[in-house]
Amino acid sequence: MAGVLVSTSIGAMGAVLAKLAAMLGDEYKLLKGVRGDIKFLKKELEAMYAFLLVMSDVEQPDEQSKIRVKAVRDLSFEIEDSIDKFMLLVEPASSCTGNSFKELISKCKGKLTDIKIHYEIAKELKHIKGQVKEVSERYARYTIYGSSSKPSNVKVDPRVLAFFKDASELVGIDGPRDELVRYLSEESESANQLKIVSLVGYGGLGKTTLANQAYHKLGGSFECRAFVSISQNPDMNKILSSILSQISNGETDNRLLGDQQTIISHIREFLENKRYFIVMDDIWDVPTWKILECALFKNKCGSRIMTTTRVNDVARACCSSVRGLIYRMKPLNEDDSKKLFYKRIFGSEEDCPFDLKEASADILKKCGGLPLAINSISSLLATRQTKEGWDQVRCSIQFAKDKSSEIEAMNYILSLSYFDLPHYLRSCLLYLTLFPEDYEIKRERLVHRWISEGLICREDGEDIVELGDRYFHELVNRSLIQPVQIGYDGKASYCRVHDIILDFLISKSADEGFCTLLGNHSNLTHFSDRKVRRLSLMGDGEQGNGIKPNKLDLSHLRSLSTFGYGFGKQVPFFLKSNALRVLDLEGCRGLKDHHLKNIGRFSQLRYLNIYDTGISELPGQIGDLQYLETLNAFSDSLDELPETINRLQRLMHLSVSRFTRLPDGIGNMKNLRALWNVNILKQSLKFVHGLSELTKLRTLTINWDADEIEGRKLFGHKESLVSSLCKLDACNLRTLCIYLDLGEKDGHLGDNPFIPSLNSIQDIHLYGGEICWMTKWLVSLVNLQKLTIYVAVIEQQDLQMIGDIPTLVEFNLDVCGTCVVTDRGFQQLQKFVIKCNDLMFESGAMPKLVEFCLSIRSIKFNSADSGAGGFDFGICHLSSLDTVHVTIDCRGVRAAAVEATEGAIRSMSRIHPNHPTLEITRKYPNQML
Repeated sequence: MAGVLVSTSIGAMGAVLAKLAAMLGDEYKLLKGVRGDIKFLKKELEAMYAFLLVMSDVEQPDEQSKIRVKAVRDLSFEIEDSIDKFMLLVEPASSCTGNSFKELISKCKGKLTDIKIHYEIAKELKHIKGQVKEVSERYARYTIYGSSSKPSNVKVDPRVLAFFKDASELVGIDGPRDELVRYLSEESESANQLKIVSLVGYGGLGKTTLANQAYHKLGGSFECRAFVSISQNPDMNKILSSILSQISNGETDNRLLGDQQTIISHIREFLENKRYFIVMDDIWDVPTWKILECALFKNKCGSRIMTTTRVNDVARACCSSVRGLIYRMKPLNEDDSKKLFYKRIFGSEEDCPFDLKEASADILKKCGGLPLAINSISSLLATRQTKEGWDQVRCSIQFAKDKSSEIEAMNYILSLSYFDLPHYLRSCLLYLTLFPEDYEIKRERLVHRWISEGLICREDGEDIVELGDRYFHELVNRSLIQPVQIGYDGKASYCRVHDIILDFLISKSADEGFCTLLGNHSNLTHFSDRKVRRLSLMGDGEQGNGIKPNKLDLSHLRSLSTFGYGFGKQVPFFLKSNALRVLDLEGCRGLKDHHLKNIGRFSQLRYLNIYDTGISELPGQIGDLQYLETLNAFSDSLDELPETINRLQRLMHLSVSRFTRLPDGIGNMKNLRALWNVNILKQSLKFVHGLSELTKLRTLTINWDADEIEGRKLFGHKESLVSSLCKLDACNLRTLCIYLDLGEKDGHLGDNPFIPSLNSIQDIHLYGGEICWMTKWLVSLVNLQKLTIYVAVIEQQDLQMIGDIPTLVEFNLDVCGTCVVTDRGFQQLQKFVIKCNDLMFESGAMPKLVEFCLSIRSIKFNSADSGAGGFDFGICHLSSLDTVHVTIDCRGVRAAAVEATEGAIRSMSRIHPNHPTLEITRKYPNQML
C-alpha cells in the first residue's frame, strides 16, 4: 500500500496492512495453508482502518467511540508486533540487505518448508484472528451508525471578540501597531504604489487584534475600506460579497450579483480608481489568496492591503506579486506579559499578594508571551485567588481539561491548526511531546526517529529522509514549531515548541495514549494500568511522583528516551521488549558501559543514540542489531567501535566523534547513506581505502589535522583519501563537508591542494593558518555553498577572491582585523555571519543577502570612533536584507556605551527601506561596567 496514511488514532494500522498485502504476494505461495487466515485479517483490518480514518477527524467523539478507537488502535500494534516476531522466526534479518518488507519476504521462502516454523506461523495467525474476531463482534463490525460525536453548541470564534476589543484593554500593542502604521503611511519614490503587509505567526499571538488596531488607526484616510475574516473553510461568495458591501457602504445589492466571477468583476470595477484599504484576516492556503487577489485591483492610488495567516507560504504568496512586508508576529516581552497578566486579575502587579508572586512567575514563563494564553490562564486564576489554587494550576496547566470558556477559546484556536493537518503530520507533531519543554530538537534526530517508528511512508523510489525533512519544514511553515538556526537555504537545523502548544499536544497525546512521560510532565500521564509503547524520562532522574519505569508494563515498548543527567539507574535496560525500535539516550551522563552489554536483545531496534553519554565502549553485541538504521555514537570518550559494527547491513546513518577510531571493513556497510565526523588521520590506511566502496553514500563529513600524524603515513593517507573521494564523487556523494585544521605543514596547500576540486564539496571549515594558502583552491570548487573561516587576519585581496566564488550562499568569518565589502563579488550570498573589529558595506554590496549576523567585540567600544557613528556599517546598502542579528560582547564596557550602540543599530534598521527584523543579544551582560 503505497502512501499509507499514518496517524495517532490510526496506530500501526497502515504498516500492518502493507505487511499483510506483501504476505499475500507470489513470494508466499508456499504458505497456502494460512493464506485464508491472512486474507481474512486483511479484510477485517481494512474495515478497522476505515473506521479509524473517520474517527481521526472527529474532534469530540462520544465515550463509546473513544473505547472503540482505543481497542482497534491497540490491536493494530499487537498485530504488527506479532508479524515482526513471526519474521524473526522465519529468518534472521542478517540475510537481507534491502529495505523493503517485500524483499525480506523473498529472502525467506526457504525457511517456510520447515514444519516447526510453519506450525508456529499458523498458530500465531490463529491467535491474531481470534483477537480480531473478539473485537469485531464486540463492536458490530465497526460500522458507524449516525454521528459518532456529541452534538455541540455552535462555537463563537474568539477572533471575533478580538475585533471589538477596546484599545484600552490591550497591552504591548502600541509598538507593533505604530510600526505597521508607519510602514503603510510612509511616502517613497513610488508613494502611489500599492503596498501589502502580511502578518504571520501561530495561533494566539494576536494577529487579528493587531490588524484591527492598524485598520482603525489608518482606515479613515482611505476612500473605501473593508475588513473580512476568511477562516479554514471559506464561503468565497459570502466573503467577496462582504468586501463589496463594505467598500460600497452597502450601496450594492448583493442578491443581484450572481456567481463568484461576477462579484469579483464588480469589486475590481469599484476599486479601479479608488484609494482603498482592505484587511483579510486568517487566510489558510494559497489558492484562497489567489481568488481574493483577483478581486483587488492593483491601482496606483496609494492603496493598502493587509493579510494575516499562520502559514509562511501564504504570507510569501501575499507579498510576491507586489513587493510587500512579511511581518513576523512576536510574543509579548516580559514586562508586557506581566502587565497584561496582573491587569486582568488584580488591576496591577502591585496589587498581587506576595504569596502568589512565585507561582505567577512560573505561570507567566509557561505562557511564553502568548497573549491568548495569558488572557485564558488569567481568567482561570481570577476565580482561584488562593496559593493552593494557583499552585495547582502552576504544577499542571491542563488547558484541554478545564471548562473555563476562556480556556476553551484558546483550545479552539489551537485545534484549528491541529485538525487542519493531514493525518500523517498529526503523528509527527504529537511525537514532539516526547521532548522536554524549551528543548531545541535537531531536525536530523527527529526525522530519523520518525522513520524508525514508521511515521513516514514513502512512495516508490522516494528518498525517505528527504520526505521526513519536508514533513519537518511543513510543520515550520504552518507555525506549529518554531525554527532555530535557519541556514542559508532558509531551512532550520533545529526546532522548538512553544510551551502552550506543547501543553495542548500533551493533552491530545494523553487522550490518544500516544506516549508516557515521567518526570517534568508525569502529573499529566497515568498509564500504570496500560501497556506503554513510548516512554520518555525527563528531569534529573531523581524527581517524580513515585512512578518508576519498572512499575509499568513495558513488554511492548517501541521507544525509550531519556532527558537528564541522572537517569542511568532508572533506565529500564532489564526490559525484554521485542518491539523496541528507538533507544535515544542522548545526554544521559549517568550511563555506564555495562548498561549496554545486552543490547543485542532488542532485535527490532532501528535507532540508537548514545551522543554525549560518557559511554567509552560498545559491546560486540551491537553487530546483532540487524535492523539498525541509525547509530549516533558521538561520544568523546568512545575511543573505537567494535569490529562487529561491520555486520550492520541495514545501517544508513553513522555519526562518531573525531576521537573515535572505526574498524577496517567499512565497505561492508553497503547501505550507508551518511557518515559524520570521521577523523581521517586517526583511521587505518585500509579504512580510508574502504571508504571508496560506500557507493550509496550521500553525505560525508571528514576532519583533517596534519598535526596528528607525521612523515610517510601522512602522504599515504592523502593518496588514499583522494582516491576514495574521487570514486565517491563519481557515485552518489552529494555533500562533502571538510574540517581543516591548518598548521605550518599546510603552508603549501594553495599551490598544490591535496584534495581536488570535487563536485560534492559544498561545505568547508578552515581553522588557523593563513587563508592565502587556500584561496586559489576555494575559488576552484564549483559547488561550494557554505564557507567558515577562523583566522587571525584576512587580507582584502583574499576577501575579494572568496567573493568571486559564484555558488557561495553562506559565509561565516571570524577575524581580528577590518573587513570592507565592496560591490564586487558575493553576488549569490544569502547569509553572512561575521565577527571582526571593524566592518563596512559599500554601495551595491551583497545584493542578495537576506540574513546578516554580526558579533561586536568589546574592543570596538575602545576605538576612536566609538560613538553612534562608529556603528554605521552601511547596512542600508544591503538591498535584499530581511533579518539582522547582532550580538554585543559587553565585557569591560560601560552600560551607556552598550545602550548607545543598540540605539544606533536600531536606527539603522528603522531607516532601511526593507524594515528588516532586528534581534539584539547581549553577551556577558554581568561583566558590563
